[in-house]
Amino acid sequence: MVRSAYDKTPIDVPDDIARSHREAWQLLAAPGTWWTAAERLGIAVRARKRFAARSTPPWLREVPSPPATLDRTTAAVVDKVTLDARAIDRDWAEWASGELGAERYVELVAVVATIVMLDVYAEAVGVDLTPLPYPEPGEPSRQRPDGLGDIGAYVPMLDPFPAANVARALSLVPDANRLFRTVSVPTYSAPGFADLVWDTPLSRPQVELIASRVSALNECFY
Repeated sequence: MVRSAYDKTPIDVPDDIARSHREAWQLLAAPGTWWTAAERLGIAVRARKRFAARSTPPWLREVPSPPATLDRTTAAVVDKVTLDARAIDRDWAEWASGELGAERYVELVAVVATIVMLDVYAEAVGVDLTPLPYPEPGEPSRQRPDGLGDIGAYVPMLDPFPAANVARALSLVPDANRLFRTVSVPTYSAPGFADLVWDTPLSRPQVELIASRVSALNECFY
């Protein structure tokens, strides 16, 4: 079991966030829907190494060899999603989905997004990155959900869906969507998120301003 190091920081990390991060590490260590646990952790290893070089100019970055569990095409997709997501367009997404399969592509995106969130949070509170867990045995379930539709996105999604598009972006692989939202939801939307006035250290407008600024810096099309 992976334990977080948040007890070593003077910052008061909310219990729900620490708990969600422990759950995410457990999910990452388990077989997914379309990737084995070893492959998922290979994706995480690659994403962590590449994300660590995000401040280095592209022409100075060293490109590591893919982990033994990943082929070069998968490693290239991980690199793009990790370091150059703002440049992803329909043509590239269709290429990646064609090479990997749309379901494997979506699960890869979920793993990359999750490891990036976990590592950024650790950096923000001033603790060492959590060591990656050991992969658990087992095979992917390879279950495709019913109720998928084309809503004009790069990949199929559940349709209808009882939440915003950002919440169903990875719904082609529900367990991957769960992994992503396990970390993203408590990090961004604390209890009472829908209230316009918050009794918290940051007000709702301040939180939205920070979120908007980060999105703009990352050239997020949302």
